[in-house]
Amino acid sequence: MKAFFQGWVVAILVMAAALAGNLQAVISKDVTTGNFLLAQTQIKADELELAVALPELAEVMLKKGESSSGRVIEIDAQGQALSIQRSGKTATIPLSQIQKVVFKNGALVYRSNGRQIIRGGGERPTSKLVTWSGIPINNFTLKNSTQGQAVVKLKPPVVSTAQLQGIQSVARNRQYVVDEIQFNSQQRTITILAKPY
Repeated sequence: MKAFFQGWVVAILVMAAALAGNLQAVISKDVTTGNFLLAQTQIKADELELAVALPELAEVMLKKGESSSGRVIEIDAQGQALSIQRSGKTATIPLSQIQKVVFKNGALVYRSNGRQIIRGGGERPTSKLVTWSGIPINNFTLKNSTQGQAVVKLKPPVVSTAQLQGIQSVARNRQYVVDEIQFNSQQRTITILAKPY
């Protein structure tokens, strides 16, 4: 009978050790979701780094009434300039000369998970247009100009903490696609108009 109980004690200890090892593996394992956008969206209590997409074709409207079109390949916060590319040629325009950049309907957009959509095509926005004003230019970073992948850092006073939570909630399964960027070169800020797709 004593051997029987000793066997049970050993079995229980072995199972407890195995469970502890599995629990440790689960705790230390990176948790992933099927949603690539959420992995790209980092939030602190008062700050959000939000992945946004820029459609391939943009029209740069200048303050003098002229315009130029192409793919936005750089927004240089220090040099206060925007670069666009079309047909292999690059043009750099000072931000002080730009009224706004409007992204065309019917243009190809890459989501942060690599999936392509046509803006204004079969896939419709899932919410209304949102406007984020007064974003410091250096809080906008173009990560991949070929696919129009950018990150915008949002925090008060641009958006409230409650708005940050709402934006994060939307970004869990949707991609914000930029419709328009307006520049205020004197204050070194931008305004972004975007819709979640």
